[in-house]
Amino acid sequence: MRRQLHLCAALLLAALVPGCAWPAGSTSTSAEPGGPAATTTIPWASTTVPPGELPRETLPPETPTTRTTQSPTTVTSLPAIPEGGVEYGRLPGDSKRVALTFDASYDPTPLSSILATLESEGVPATFFFTGQFVEDFPEAVAAVVASGAPIGNHSYSHADFTKASPDEIRSQLQRTADLLTLAGADDPRPLFRFPYGARNKATLAILGSEGYVSVYWTIDTLDWKPERTTQEIHDVVMAKLGPGAIVLMHVGGRETASVLPSLIRDIRAKGYEFVDLRTALR
Repeated sequence: MRRQLHLCAALLLAALVPGCAWPAGSTSTSAEPGGPAATTTIPWASTTVPPGELPRETLPPETPTTRTTQSPTTVTSLPAIPEGGVEYGRLPGDSKRVALTFDASYDPTPLSSILATLESEGVPATFFFTGQFVEDFPEAVAAVVASGAPIGNHSYSHADFTKASPDEIRSQLQRTADLLTLAGADDPRPLFRFPYGARNKATLAILGSEGYVSVYWTIDTLDWKPERTTQEIHDVVMAKLGPGAIVLMHVGGRETASVLPSLIRDIRAKGYEFVDLRTALR
């Protein structure tokens, strides 16, 4: 039922919210009534975030629940993040490296095939889990933990953090971190991905104060869309591929597992090395 609701929501959002993430170097314009237009530049990686609403993905929302999780556990302290926080939309440096990332918030069905391909090809990747996914699909989480792939925090209920209070944001971060720890995963810090890519200066600052960096993306495959074909996913990745690219995919994408082998082959053919985010952002 949750998957059906998500797919319905996705179709509605796709109709109402055209587009997704902006490409590198692109800008948005806004203007106050009667005033000149203001231009906001979106950097690939910065220690600050420009004011206003930033680009977001249109992933279908999660349905909040009222389930009770187990008691919080203590997590290892990490070096402090600079005030204002940090965001990466591309890996640092100019080398031909690419990071495959998979968000998991609703459907684990394609995961076994994704993991099998990554293992057979010897390709590292990074996964971002919501707390609800960890609760609902423990076997899927256990499989990723066993694979050794880094797991990042993706909130608890896939909430829009720009509409949440600071206390709610901190609760979502801690709740998911606790669930991952109980599932045998490493502390997800510093890796976090904002649901929908929705963030601003205030939310990024809170993220930094909790020991996380924001991991955005260079290429959005839009693979969560039911009508998205393997050819479309493949073509957008290859067209936008560049040094340091972070590729956004979804564990529940209908064609994600199918396109992965050819995608890996063709990216390698262009001389790229695959890296995971925990290693690349050290």
